[in-house]
Amino acid sequence: MPQLTTDYLVIDYADHGTPSDPPVLLLHGWPDDASSWDAVVPALVAAGLRVIVPTLRGFGATRFVSDSEPRSGNSAILAIDAIALMDGLSIERFMVAGHDWGSNTAEAIAVGWPDRVDRLAMLATPPRLGGMPTPPFEQAQRQWYHWFMATARGADAVRADRKAFAHIHWENRSPRGWFDEATFERVARSFENPDWVDVTLHSYRARWDKAEPDPRSQWLENKVKATQTLSAPTLYVQGEVDGVNPPSATRHVPSKFTGPFAFVTLAGVGHFPQRENPDAVAHHLIRLFTGDPADLTDTTDRSLMMTKATPFLAGAAAIGVIAAAAIGVAHAQTAASSLTQVAQFDHQVTGVAVTADGRRFVNFPRWTDDAPISVAELMADGSLKAYPDEKWNSWRNARANELPVGDYFVCVQSIVPDGHGNLWVLDPGAPGNEKIVEGAPKLVKIDLATNRVTKVIQVPLDVALQGTYLNDIRFSPDGKTGYITDSGTRGAIIVIDLESGKGFRALDGHGSTQIDKSVKVTTDGKPLVRPDGRQPAFAADGIAISNDGKTLYYQALTGKTLYSIDTALLRPIVSEADRAAGVKTVAQTHVADGLWMSKAGILYITSPTTDGISRLVGNRTETVLTDKRLRWPDTFSEAADGRIYVTASHIQDTNWFKPGAPASIKTQLFSFLPPR
Repeated sequence: MPQLTTDYLVIDYADHGTPSDPPVLLLHGWPDDASSWDAVVPALVAAGLRVIVPTLRGFGATRFVSDSEPRSGNSAILAIDAIALMDGLSIERFMVAGHDWGSNTAEAIAVGWPDRVDRLAMLATPPRLGGMPTPPFEQAQRQWYHWFMATARGADAVRADRKAFAHIHWENRSPRGWFDEATFERVARSFENPDWVDVTLHSYRARWDKAEPDPRSQWLENKVKATQTLSAPTLYVQGEVDGVNPPSATRHVPSKFTGPFAFVTLAGVGHFPQRENPDAVAHHLIRLFTGDPADLTDTTDRSLMMTKATPFLAGAAAIGVIAAAAIGVAHAQTAASSLTQVAQFDHQVTGVAVTADGRRFVNFPRWTDDAPISVAELMADGSLKAYPDEKWNSWRNARANELPVGDYFVCVQSIVPDGHGNLWVLDPGAPGNEKIVEGAPKLVKIDLATNRVTKVIQVPLDVALQGTYLNDIRFSPDGKTGYITDSGTRGAIIVIDLESGKGFRALDGHGSTQIDKSVKVTTDGKPLVRPDGRQPAFAADGIAISNDGKTLYYQALTGKTLYSIDTALLRPIVSEADRAAGVKTVAQTHVADGLWMSKAGILYITSPTTDGISRLVGNRTETVLTDKRLRWPDTFSEAADGRIYVTASHIQDTNWFKPGAPASIKTQLFSFLPPR
């Protein structure tokens, strides 16, 4: 292979493909070598990519220029090595994928040189952004070799038999039988490099502060620790049966990325995905490196499991066995969906709105903190722009007595487009979800074409009672009527004539709009209660309207029953008795926050207790997805292409329920494609 000499190293590397093609840097891990990528490279080259694969310092034929150079192996110095290689090849911008050590090296490159990294893939080893906390005991047990190498006896043992030490990691990190001994023997020759042990020991000791990082890399180590998130389009590849970094150890990974992101789980795969299922890895890398980052989608890839099942299926005597298997796989693919993180925020988000032309908006209520922005447009680069302007967003709780409440957003709960070119902002005017600031409950209409407020409807105190909390709103197809859930002390449906601004309370105090006292809200497998023992008590909350506008659906959050009513009964001339008689029980559900009627006519329901989303099927609910990242799924919106957005408001993580938690918490916006 060719070699490139830098100030400190002679780097052995391979260069595949056409020099003019988009460059990709592939970085191997430990204990492995550059051949780790051999089965992946041809597919990347065939996809029109130039692929550079270096051998890391301490491995194979890569050598130090000087005997005096420290035999360091921390990820930041490996990143500096990689940049020196790309500089030597006159490659300014590139894409990078790394496995194990290479994963953290790729991350450090993206932190240190964000203007040079177009896209990033991390395989099998999570990011160290923000620093490395002490792992929980279970994870520390999996990482026994870290602590073993931190001792003098452990270091001596590695020096005495480096090949046996490496071999046990190949055995323990992935399912038995995944490799053949001939392959390991070929790779183990790379560990005969005279610097392999010293580089290995330093790498693991440095990450736990048992050794100082290479002095030339200290600035970058500091920057990685100080950086909380990355915005580059990123793919994370997780082996479902990884023996050292299992899914339980990587749940936090999506929160580290604010740009386009996908979490790919490879079924049946351990810690060496590019060796165990190279076809799948190549497929997902090609999608990242050559596709539209906006199309990145979380997924579970079962291709390896299907490949292993092929001999059995081919030998099955009965066609019915194959047919049944195919039906089962099809059902699983239809019933399952995947979640993509769109953005992360430093304050609690509740509402999301996606307009017909693809603009995305979010809102932040003032519940546990005095959020610096109430309504924002989410820009393409992930930044937030106050909407419609800074002035409307300049309210602060500390200045409550100075500002006219009708001209500012006080505590925005929901934002919804009406389908007629307007975005409506629902402001319950109750900071902390407590007492209403008199005159603050309102609906604000913003013309999306001009980005100007065109109407403010103040909800009077005889409609927004003290104790009312205006929660969410839906509109009649003609855009003339708004239906609002009151999730406060006494639940109701508030009906607003959007032309006259007049409104009234419907089903006020009716059983369908009240909390169900028999329901106990649980999260993380235990009751969700405040320090004084109170559990969440939210009345009518989630709301949806049929596409023809004839049926309104609603449910109390602290409830388990989905109700509906004919919107013809929600006119002021109809008596409350007739309305009550017209309420229908649709289904027994679960604790639910947001409801959404899709363009396809399917009702989606969030499930905060299971970190999931379900949909209505007849008179029952069916799980669409569950994902531990989706902590308290809150509000939905749907894009023109059918992709559904959902906020995770992390209510269970607020200081309401976790004393000592910070006032401001990180929350996320996700999206998913509805299953067919």
